[in-house]
Amino acid sequence: MTARRNSPKFVLTPEQQAEHRRIRELFQDWHPSPEELIASSEAMNFALSGEYPHLRPFLAGLKKRREQAGLSLADVSRRCGIDKAALSRLENGQNPNPTLDTLWRYAAALGKRLLLDSEDISGTATTAPAANGANRPKNKRPLRR
Repeated sequence: MTARRNSPKFVLTPEQQAEHRRIRELFQDWHPSPEELIASSEAMNFALSGEYPHLRPFLAGLKKRREQAGLSLADVSRRCGIDKAALSRLENGQNPNPTLDTLWRYAAALGKRLLLDSEDISGTATTAPAANGANRPKNKRPLRR
């Protein structure tokens, strides 16, 4: 049997405990997808990290283009002004939430243009939520931080 390490215990204030209870109750019977959270405005205060799995093929394509062009990370770094280490992290999936500016500069350094588009998310509302919360599921309160 291994001995347990004496690590400091994480202690919540009474206010934090109440907030955790409230959030648990809110989602006890409602298990929304990220799209449903966004459409219902419940995720308004969440820090979402985007749809990175959909970004990976895009970045893999840019990395392939860089390699085919015979460009090193140092070459691309000079062209776009992004540190070599940051470019490496971007190409290797260690930057889970790159900014649009970073993506734009990286693509431009490789002679590519970054294009943005949008598409409908199935099962989500496209109307603005009512001021009184009428679009929110019953007995659900908005999350507040």
